[in-house]
This record gives sequence, structure tokens and C-alpha cells, in this order.
Amino acid sequence: MKKKLLSLIFLVSIIVSAQNKSKKNSLSEPKILNTKKENIANLSKRINSYPFNKSSQIKIISCNLSLNNENLVASIITDTVNKKREVNITNLEYITPFELPRKNLDSLSLENVAQIKTLTIPQIEKLSDILYNTCSKLNISCSEITRGCYLPRNAILFFDENNKVFEYIEICFECKTKETFGKIENLDLSDNMYKQLEFFFNVIGIKTKYTLIVK
Repeated sequence: MKKKLLSLIFLVSIIVSAQNKSKKNSLSEPKILNTKKENIANLSKRINSYPFNKSSQIKIISCNLSLNNENLVASIITDTVNKKREVNITNLEYITPFELPRKNLDSLSLENVAQIKTLTIPQIEKLSDILYNTCSKLNISCSEITRGCYLPRNAILFFDENNKVFEYIEICFECKTKETFGKIENLDLSDNMYKQLEFFFNVIGIKTKYTLIVK
């Protein structure tokens, strides 16, 4: 199944790339300038990199859309005193309807997911291009900045041949930070990558921001 997926990506990408050039979306895609082609990972390299090389199916999701700073509930997991600064330091852990497990993916349930979308071959090609090539196209160095909020509303789920999730990229677009289950190397982690990725989610119809639910 994995080999079939990789082969389909190659076959479809040539046809679809030409078709996509003629299509226009109502959303405005972030522009990429100053392309430095020699550093760009080609399609073969991208889909043969973990976790794409072990995936039989890839899905993207939205979750926790009804939570914002006003209705968010947090539990105190540690409350320590910084003696040098003489201040209390409280570490909070947000209580959310949906959470991805950090240690054992066998416990993963998609019951409380708000939206879920299985990616097509052209969408997988586009996704891999965003994750690996955004910084190279901008000709900039990539480094992820650690931020404080981290209320993830989206994730990329990688499924194996047994239709089980073996890896994920959990994303907070608001603070532009991510978590992964395992170690995924060579990802572009700049703010520009998150902008491109959020646009990708939105075009497919996956929400990435707080949504007011009227009952």
C-alpha cells in the first residue's frame, strides 16, 4: 500500500500541477519570492522521508474550535517559587475536549474531532512541499520560536497500512508552534511555513481559528 501511494503521487503530480495553475481560490495564498532552487527538496526526497515514507493515508483535522482565552479552563500542574526573583511560577495545562496522546497512540480516539479530511495525492504533494521547502523558497534560515499560548486546534495524522495513526504533527497556528509524536527531521519551522500551512488547511475547508458556537 505504501509503494502504491508513492507511485500514485508521482503519476498524478504531473497532471495536477498543470491543472492547479489555472485554478483560483477565493483565499489569497501567501506569496513566496527569492526562490533558491538548489536547496529545494524534490518530490522523491520528500515522500521518501519519514513519516511520508511509512504512510498509507494522511488526514488533517480541526479540534478545540470553541475554546478561547475567555472560556479556557486550565489546571495547575506545578506551582513553584523562583527564589532568585522572589516570584511564584505557575505552570498551567489547558483542559481541552481533544488531545493527542504523547506516549501511546493506541489510546488515540478521534471522537471529539471537529473536522477531518483525508488528503488526495495532489494535496499530499502540496503538504510535503510546504513542510520541507518553504524556507528554501524564501532563501532564509528556519528556526522555531518557542511561544507561550499553545492551544492546538489542528493536526496532521499519518496512518500506517493497518489504518492506525503512527505519527502526527500537532499545530497551534495562533502561536506558530507544533508538537510531534516522534522525531520528524528537516521540517521548515519559520512563521512563513505556518502561514502557508494554515492557508492549505483553509483552502481544503479545515478551520484553524476559534469558532463561536451558537446554541
